[in-house]
Amino acid sequence: MKVIKPRIGKGTYIAPTAVIIGDVEIAEGVSVWDGAVIRGDVSYIKIGKNSNVQDNCVIHVDHNEPAIIGENVTVGHMAVVHGAKIGNNVLVGIHAVVLSGAEIGEGSVIGAGAVVTPETKIPPKSLVLGIPGKVVKQGDDIERMAVENGKIYQRLRDEHLNGRYARLIP
Repeated sequence: MKVIKPRIGKGTYIAPTAVIIGDVEIAEGVSVWDGAVIRGDVSYIKIGKNSNVQDNCVIHVDHNEPAIIGENVTVGHMAVVHGAKIGNNVLVGIHAVVLSGAEIGEGSVIGAGAVVTPETKIPPKSLVLGIPGKVVKQGDDIERMAVENGKIYQRLRDEHLNGRYARLIP
């Protein structure tokens, strides 16, 4: 039996309580925060350069539906990405859900708590809100919002890698 192991790029911060399993490729400069689970078992997962997967997120796959996360993507706290494709410079908001076969266009923001249903295609630079998720606005200002949020987590990644924040171990 061949063992399939995650591949992690340079300059990546992986929190001690994050779990990364199987066919997962994480590019350089990514941060994966506490409680996140990234599980590539029945298909593969790719996470692009300088993206961040925040606390308690789940990234999983479906049969024949990999999870592909672009560059400079923020997957917000407790969000779920399941067998979906996320373009570059996207913000998936807190507790949002992106389901199998969905594709999120570059520079988009999926609002907190939104649910992008299976096979939905979101155009670039779109703001998506609600259940089910609907495009409510489009424009360059949407992408700027996503990019600025990502920069915060790039700074935090570097601070954690440099030991700025002590971890309490009872």
